[in-house]
Amino acid sequence: MSAIPPQGRIARLLRPHRKGVRFCLLFALYTGLAFLTLYALNDVLVVPFTRRIAWLAHKALRAMGAQSWVSGASVGLPGFAVEIKNNCNAIYEIGLYAAAVFAYPATMRQRLPGLLVGGVMLYAVNLLRVLSLIALGRYWPGGFQAGHLYVWQALFLALVAACWLGWLSWLRSRV
Repeated sequence: MSAIPPQGRIARLLRPHRKGVRFCLLFALYTGLAFLTLYALNDVLVVPFTRRIAWLAHKALRAMGAQSWVSGASVGLPGFAVEIKNNCNAIYEIGLYAAAVFAYPATMRQRLPGLLVGGVMLYAVNLLRVLSLIALGRYWPGGFQAGHLYVWQALFLALVAACWLGWLSWLRSRV
């Protein structure tokens, strides 16, 4: 009786899960590519993207009658301001979502609506996140850190997953 080499055992264990393994490997690859691309294009893409969120937050606050100001990626109210950083601008979360969409077996025609709707939704909710954090910091400063680091981080990652699962549901309903 001959022993099965370890790589043979692993291959045999993974064979029934080939599609899932393929998705996971592609997702990891596309996530890495998205993040490297965003890092490389920081000055020409990420910085203007972040400044646009600050500008939109400022305009929304002004529309609500607040005495807000904006300077680059910083936006605030009298008594409180935030500087929107890379991990708070939603661009990396949009990249993560796009990586999941591209890793799933679908045609480009099926992916485009998901990318568009999901990207817009993540951008819009991020704007709400920024506005709520400004309000939280202004009116309940003690709750800002918890809201920023724990509540919104978890909610936003859950939203990325929900967008992808929503796209999958839409995709499967069309097949």
